[in-house]
Amino acid sequence: MRDYIFPPLLLPFFVLLVLLPFLAVFFVLSGSAVFQLVFDMSRNRALTVFSLAVIGSLINIPVYRMKGKPIERYYSFFGYIYAIRERRNIVVAVNVGGCVIPSILALKLIPELPLKAWFLSFAVCTAVIYMQAKPIKGVGIAVPMFIPPITAAIASYVSLSIFGCSILFLPKMAFSTGVLSSLFGADILHLKDLDRIGSGVVSIGGAGTFDGIFLTGLFAVIFSLFLV
Repeated sequence: MRDYIFPPLLLPFFVLLVLLPFLAVFFVLSGSAVFQLVFDMSRNRALTVFSLAVIGSLINIPVYRMKGKPIERYYSFFGYIYAIRERRNIVVAVNVGGCVIPSILALKLIPELPLKAWFLSFAVCTAVIYMQAKPIKGVGIAVPMFIPPITAAIASYVSLSIFGCSILFLPKMAFSTGVLSSLFGADILHLKDLDRIGSGVVSIGGAGTFDGIFLTGLFAVIFSLFLV
């Protein structure tokens, strides 16, 4: 029987059937637990909000359209080379689950937080994320995955310490500054660089999947718990 078992063939099925469902359940439970902690929600309500974010990640709302840079294409026909210049549009959209919902939740937290500490943390995170974000042709604005949430957690902790605020604000501040600084630093402040990405749809918050805005908020809270 051992001769009929081929690990390279079985491994993908093992990942699909065992590991991915386990990781999906872990992701849902940990995400809803973050919502419970940060927003003082019941477990059912946290699961509902998290589920809405997951479903909303499939929805992109077009905001505006802009013209991209002219693109020259060369064609050869019976020894003659022709150059054709075309200009394609860039459609900028916002993702409901990856941008709209987490941004609303992050804004909702601001009145509960010490404003001076929040603004300092937000400014530091936005600057760091802006410098790390790079426009990549055909992909979008890319940021190293763990830099935004780690920066949000540390900047929030330092800001609270500078202004002598309670460390109990840390999870909420990490979520709020992490989400909004990702939105501003990676996306809004880099709108001027969209022509370097190419044509097509540029979705702020993801194109059917979660992008850095949503995940930064979740991981920022998780990282902040190590600092409490």
